[in-house]
Amino acid sequence: GLCPERDFKVECGAFSNRPVYGLKHVPDTSLLVTSGPPDSSLQVWQVSAEDSDVIKSVSAIAAENDTGQPWAKIATISAKAPWVLHGSRLDSIQITEVESRKNIYTAASRSGEELSDVAFLDGNTALLCCAEGRLCLANVRQPQGPLEAASVPC
Repeated sequence: GLCPERDFKVECGAFSNRPVYGLKHVPDTSLLVTSGPPDSSLQVWQVSAEDSDVIKSVSAIAAENDTGQPWAKIATISAKAPWVLHGSRLDSIQITEVESRKNIYTAASRSGEELSDVAFLDGNTALLCCAEGRLCLANVRQPQGPLEAASVPC
């Protein structure tokens, strides 16, 4: 567990002015990405150098097609560049480059199913788990490509 006096320092009473429901470290960087209500936008944080224990907000990533959707599920990878996979529903999935906030991929789906989790399988493939149990694969090499239902053995 984390100890307040040993592992981190709270400034102004909290780290964030909004709830944090998801938090992921971006591999090979000093960046963290968080998500939480009231919308599906993301906050990007930077952990200070070794001699300091401050985590500061550096930017925000606005979700495209955000129509008051619940908080986004997130996954990170840094295979090609620091990326974050995010979305709250199957029709709002996208991959954004963390540092430049450039949209890398947007999934094409007509389904508005709510997501329960998202994950990168590798630098080109993402797995999307719907709240109702359906699994979908997204291929980053096909921008605006359709989401394929993953076959899962019983």
